[in-house]
Amino acid sequence: MINCLIIDDEPLALDLLESYISKIGFLNLVARSNEPLLTLPCLDEQPIDLLLIDIQMPDISGIEFFRTLRKKPEVIFTTAFPNYALEGFELNAVDYLLKPIGFERFVSAVNRAKDYIDGRANRSVTGREYFFINAAHKIHKVFYNDILYLEGLKDYTKIHLSGMTSPLLILQNLKYFEESLPRTDFVRVHRSYIVPIGKLDTITRRSVSIGASSIPVSDNYRDKLFSLIVH
Repeated sequence: MINCLIIDDEPLALDLLESYISKIGFLNLVARSNEPLLTLPCLDEQPIDLLLIDIQMPDISGIEFFRTLRKKPEVIFTTAFPNYALEGFELNAVDYLLKPIGFERFVSAVNRAKDYIDGRANRSVTGREYFFINAAHKIHKVFYNDILYLEGLKDYTKIHLSGMTSPLLILQNLKYFEESLPRTDFVRVHRSYIVPIGKLDTITRRSVSIGASSIPVSDNYRDKLFSLIVH
């Protein structure tokens, strides 16, 4: 069961999301609120797995509020304005729902959230050096040590591998791999790139290099990168 919290300053929007959640068997609505700051005790005291939050609200935006959270659940941003999409995805949002939100689109977003949450819950230290992935109607065995870097393309990810002239194109977005890959070995350095720490040849504040490939490092991910390589 996935525990949800919904925040929106519009009562009708809260009602709609509550009705949608009630139709999804794996979702449990813990609370709803039109005041983001009043939900802080709930977020601190209860296990909230998924936050659905409107971006434009009177006192603090959904994006600003999410940035303040010490414990960050998976988040789906909702809004009537499409110009916030890029900023939302840079915060590793599961999805970005444009109002008016249809039920089919809502189901797609929460199913994606379930994949991420289940992946974290089921992940354990197995000692395996590889994983299997579906690409081009085939199941491929991918060794972690063969990964040069991952490149996100909206709902797809390219896995660039040593010894292969063409990357594998996977129907999963980059956040899926960010949650799935070993966090001590791989790090996201840009909204479009994940790199294996052990294969980094050079590192600057703006880019990293792996062999002949130069990969950008963005401001949002720089601190995490340096925290992993500087001891």
